[in-house]
Amino acid sequence: MSNYAGKLSSIEDKMKKLKEEENKLIEKRKTEIGSLAEKFNLLMLSDELIVGIFSEAKDVMSNNNQKLKSWEENGKELLKPKRNNKKLKESTN
Repeated sequence: MSNYAGKLSSIEDKMKKLKEEENKLIEKRKTEIGSLAEKFNLLMLSDELIVGIFSEAKDVMSNNNQKLKSWEENGKELLKPKRNNKKLKESTN
């Protein structure tokens, strides 16, 4: 019976560590998103506008809308290193 308890405790410890790692990754992603918002001068938008943008993005994602593909292609171009760094700066100003 104690072997079972030890295994259960080990699993619980692993689950706790995984949850902590998940939380770290979530916080890192939030920081990355904030940095992108800052690069595009979007930090001062109203909460209502941000919620509207997120709501539209969620609708586009859930409907697998063609707009999603267009957004991804545009983002890919803007995020290309060095060669298109000028393009990113131009689009954020």
